[in-house]
Amino acid sequence: MTVLVDTANTAERARELAGALMVRAQQNPAFAQALESWGREVEALGDAVTGAGEVTNTISGGTQNTVVQARDIRGSINLGG
Repeated sequence: MTVLVDTANTAERARELAGALMVRAQQNPAFAQALESWGREVEALGDAVTGAGEVTNTISGGTQNTVVQARDIRGSINLGG
């Protein structure tokens, strides 16, 4: 899995991670079972986790002091005060 650290955040990284997970699952039946269970849980969530489609945020006009553009925030946001 250490090879994944050097790979950019791309589809290539996703493929390498999938491959590493498959190898680990082949070597460890308990891991394979846990991975399969996790996969079923994620599939059951469908679009509830990240939503469907793309998000586009646009800010225009005037002067903005503090702006936060985000999607799917879980937890707090602290803007320093």
